[in-house]
Amino acid sequence: MQESQSAVAPSVRHTLKREPGSRVVLEVEIAPDRLARATDSVFARHVQHAKIPGFRPGKAPRGMYERTYGRDHLWEEAAEDLVEDTYREILDEEKLEPIDRPDVKLDEVAEGKPVRYTATVVVRPEVTLGDYRAHGVTVEPVPPAEDEIDRTIAAMRESHAQLRPVERPAQKGDVLTVDIDAKVGERNVTFARNAHVEAGKELGITGLGEALVGMSAGEDKKIELTFPSDASERELTGKPGTFSIRPSQVAEKVLPPLDDDFAKTVGVADLAALRRSVKNELAHAAFHEARDDAADKAMEHALATSQVEVPEVLVRDELDHLVADLKARIKEEGLTYEKFLLQTRKTEEELRTEWLPIAERRARSLLVIDAIARQEGITVSGNELAAQAAMSPLAQVDPQALRSPQVLSSLARSIRNRKTVDKLIGLESPDAEREAIKRAGGEDVDFHGGEAPPPDEPKIIIPEKTDATPEGREALRAMLEKK
Repeated sequence: MQESQSAVAPSVRHTLKREPGSRVVLEVEIAPDRLARATDSVFARHVQHAKIPGFRPGKAPRGMYERTYGRDHLWEEAAEDLVEDTYREILDEEKLEPIDRPDVKLDEVAEGKPVRYTATVVVRPEVTLGDYRAHGVTVEPVPPAEDEIDRTIAAMRESHAQLRPVERPAQKGDVLTVDIDAKVGERNVTFARNAHVEAGKELGITGLGEALVGMSAGEDKKIELTFPSDASERELTGKPGTFSIRPSQVAEKVLPPLDDDFAKTVGVADLAALRRSVKNELAHAAFHEARDDAADKAMEHALATSQVEVPEVLVRDELDHLVADLKARIKEEGLTYEKFLLQTRKTEEELRTEWLPIAERRARSLLVIDAIARQEGITVSGNELAAQAAMSPLAQVDPQALRSPQVLSSLARSIRNRKTVDKLIGLESPDAEREAIKRAGGEDVDFHGGEAPPPDEPKIIIPEKTDATPEGREALRAMLEKK
C-alpha cells in the first residue's frame, strides 16, 4: 500500500492498494474546508431555481434558502461532486487507466469533518513484453499456379451456365428439380421442395447426390441413408432414414463458350485480360492468406513471451462480443436466438463456458498488442481515421453512428492494432505490401490510399448481375452458392 498527498490538490490525501485481478483500491480523505467550498458552489447552482417569496431567482441569501429547502442536500451533493472530481485527479496523478466503472463507498458526510470514501476499480494491467520481434516470421505468399487460374475460370463459367431441360435419365453433373421426404422411425420429415440438386455431387447426406444419377422426371425412388453428425436438427443426428426422391425435371448445364464475349460478360475486355485479372485476384488472395498466417504466428510468439494478468471484466466483455456476433449471424439466417438454443440443446451459460478459453485469449491478445503499440509508438492520424470511417460499412448503413466517440474510438483501436501487426511482420509501409503482392504475381495496387487500379482492369471481375442471365440461371446460382 502506498499513501500520498495529491500534488494537484493539497487538500486531498489518498492511499492506493493493488489487489489480484488488476483491481486498485483507493482510500481518499478530503479536507473539510474543500467540502465547505463545494457546498457554496452547490448552493449557487440551486439558488438560481429557488422560489422564495420576496426574492428574485438567484438573489436569496443562503440562510433563507436553507430554511426553505433544508441544508443536508447541499452537503451530500457537494460530497458527491468532490468524489467525482478527486477520483479523476487521483487517476491522472497515479497514471491509472480504469477499464470499468468504480465501486464507490462514501462515508457519512458531516459539516466540519473530512469527506472519506473508498473507490475500487479495475485498471489496465501492466504487460511485461518479451522479445516480441524475434518471431522469425515473414510474409511469403505462394503465386497462383496455372491450373488454379484454369479452375477459377472454369468456376466462373459454371456460375454463368444455363439450365436446359432434357428428356433422359440424369447424368453426373445434371441438375434435378426434386422433392425429397424422409422417414426416421415414426417421424416424417419434409427434406426439400422444388430444390435444385446436382446429380453425383457430394452433399451433406452421403449418398444422396449419387442416388440422383440415372433418375428421370416423374420417377420415384426410395433409398436408405444416414443423417450426418452435424444435422441442423439434433434429434436426427446420425440416425438412418428412408428417403423418398421425386424429380420433376432433369436439366443439363450449358456452359458459355470460353471466348472474348464471355470475358466481356464478366467485366473485362478479352480472354487475355480475363486471365490476367484472375491471376491478379488470386495473387492478392494469396498475399492476404500469407499475411494472416504470418500475423497469427507473430502474435502467438508475442503472447507466449509476454506476461499479463487478464482482468475478469475484459474476459466478460469478450464473451459479450462473441454472443452478440452469434446473435447477428443467427438473425441473418432467419432464425431466432431462442430457436437456435433449442436446436443446439444448450443454454447461453453453457455457450459462454465453452467459449471462455477463446474470450480469455482474445482479451490477452488485446492487452499485449496494445502494449506493443505503445512500445513502438504507433498512433492513428485523423486522416487515417477519417479514411477508414468513410469506407466502413457502418457509414453506408448509419452515417450518424460515426459521430459517436465510442464508435470512432473502437475504429481507431482497430486501425492501430492492424498497423501494429503489420509492423511486426514487416508490412509497415505501402512499399513493403506492394513488394509482397508482386512476389505473389499480383499487380501494383496501393491499398493504403494511393492510385486506384486502371479502369479497364477492375479488381472485382465477377459482377453480381449480367444481362445474359437466362431462365433457370438464378436457381443454378443459388445451388452453387451452397458449395
